[in-house]
Amino acid sequence: MRFPRRLMTGMMLSGLCLHPVSSLAEPFPAPTEEVILTIDGKLGPDMPASGIALDLAGLKALPATSFTTRTIWTDGPKTFTGVSLRRLLEMAGASGDTVWAEALNGYQVEMKIPELHPEFPIIAYQIDGVEFTRRDKGPLWIVYPYDLDEQYRSEISYATSVWQLQKMTVE
Repeated sequence: MRFPRRLMTGMMLSGLCLHPVSSLAEPFPAPTEEVILTIDGKLGPDMPASGIALDLAGLKALPATSFTTRTIWTDGPKTFTGVSLRRLLEMAGASGDTVWAEALNGYQVEMKIPELHPEFPIIAYQIDGVEFTRRDKGPLWIVYPYDLDEQYRSEISYATSVWQLQKMTVE
């Protein structure tokens, strides 16, 4: 069952200096805990036909990026750590042009993969070095570096900042 689709597209900006946090040996470790993110749709031929299932440990094993920014949902600057959305899709061999991001409550947004910057938005799993709960918009939240440029303080960026992210479908 598909939920009503809402919103738009990714955006591009180059020249941002971000902080790589880790590197990767194996693309997607098998989950050993609760699965918090699934990725399905048009994925690479080496990916499981059923899609990719990731737990928090699996996401944390992927190359991570951190940046500090203010949001309209939090107080003061916060440091977010997570995985670049575009790089995650590239690792999955995404062959479509669009990814639908879906929250736990069924909210969905469309993002154009070719328009995503290589480093952001990120799928954040930590705020200020601490994993966050569903109550705090977690365990996963699509976050942009809002302070970096005015284009990230727009209705499009805010609408595609899906918190409680649970699923992505590549079309």
